[in-house]
Amino acid sequence: MSKGLRVLGHPLHAVLSDFPLALLGTSLLWDVTGCWRTETVWWAISFWNIAAGLAIALVTAMAGAADYAAIGQGDRAQKLATNHMVLMLLAVSLYAASLLVRGGPTPPVGLSRAAAMALEGVGLILLVAGGWCGGHLVFHYGIGRDTNEER
Repeated sequence: MSKGLRVLGHPLHAVLSDFPLALLGTSLLWDVTGCWRTETVWWAISFWNIAAGLAIALVTAMAGAADYAAIGQGDRAQKLATNHMVLMLLAVSLYAASLLVRGGPTPPVGLSRAAAMALEGVGLILLVAGGWCGGHLVFHYGIGRDTNEER
């Protein structure tokens, strides 16, 4: 089996994946802080976190697609890898929708505020579930590791 996309011997998807998780995952925290503190800077931080998280998620997804293609047909990890991919694509789609609903770094008002925060909340749940699947792929199935003792 191919090991997937690597840079200097390290799996690129694993290296990149923390960035979108952290950037996207904290956006709701900044929005809640913006509601609580009524300072516009928190909404701007959230907006730019989502924008940067989506940009890095695009590169991360391409690296993940290369790793996904390296999983052998009929491998036990293939179904979980598909679930991981679907969950993460859904999560990223919800964050992209939140970014569009916001329309910019200024605080959204009315229904736009509620919609943006709801999209981020559901996106966060999907990020956590997708991240768990990704971790299970590495630590249980050995995807992306140099040795695959457990497979």
